[in-house]
Amino acid sequence: MTIFIQKTCLYSALVVAALSIAACGQTAPDKTATDMTEQTSTVDRASADIGDLRNGGVQVTRINMPEQFERGEKIVAYEGPGWESDKVGFRLYLDERNALDIFGKKTDAIVLSTVGRGNDYHAMADWGMDILKVGNSLGAGGFGIFKDGEVVQIGEAAGYSAEVSTDNNDSAAVVVTHSQSIACGGDVRAQYSIEAGERISRVSVRGDCNYPYAAGMIIHPDTQEMTSSSPGDWQYIARYGEQSLIPDGLGMALFYKASDVARVGKDNDDHYIVFKDNVSPNYYTAAAWSQEKGGLKDAAEFASWLDTTQRTLNAQ
Repeated sequence: MTIFIQKTCLYSALVVAALSIAACGQTAPDKTATDMTEQTSTVDRASADIGDLRNGGVQVTRINMPEQFERGEKIVAYEGPGWESDKVGFRLYLDERNALDIFGKKTDAIVLSTVGRGNDYHAMADWGMDILKVGNSLGAGGFGIFKDGEVVQIGEAAGYSAEVSTDNNDSAAVVVTHSQSIACGGDVRAQYSIEAGERISRVSVRGDCNYPYAAGMIIHPDTQEMTSSSPGDWQYIARYGEQSLIPDGLGMALFYKASDVARVGKDNDDHYIVFKDNVSPNYYTAAAWSQEKGGLKDAAEFASWLDTTQRTLNAQ
């Protein structure tokens, strides 16, 4: 299995100050005009997507949520931005939940620009479907805060926006801003990125917060817990089992630097990590669905992939 996480772009610092900002509602130009990194492939294997449902679901490069909106209101396709590789897709709830969800893919084609535009992405399609029930958790590796002895979603902010910061054939990224987060006491920005051929998505968070940041993945019944045992700063927690909405085999994982983390734990909703005070989270979330084309079919294959990915991260 080829691991592409050695690319320099995967480890580049979060770039938010110099982004090329498109006006809210502006149609996204062709990828040849929006590439922010040199293309190395002629086949599209990574993409970012924001669909403006107020304008027929057209792809845009930036969206600002209205000051007053209801959760689930038809403003943006599948309730927030999405990003995908040829193996898996992720989406973010662009509201106070800030949780991550998974698009399980049965194809290696890029599909998100067609999803959530009047079709039911919770029903199986030729390409796949939304495969995770998130509930009150952080979902598939979203970040929140550690407050009053428990991990909770980050909560309300004065405003929410998302923009595409990278979208070329080999990599994709979106930047999400929580303007004046109530819990954190200021702006919180996070970049979510993915590269072609990968099941892992990097999450990089910036912004001071009144509480320690945390990241977690939902705990579904009858799932197998997996933790890393090899040395190195990069470690992981993971879960595998019939936890997809099908239900069938789905593995989720968080890769984190042990030097950044104060504690690892579980509660009624999440298997989580809590970052040390004043640490800006920088970690990877991962998803591996058993119906992925050429994917990992069982817990043993998932465990082997986890260890291989950990070794690659620690070799950098």
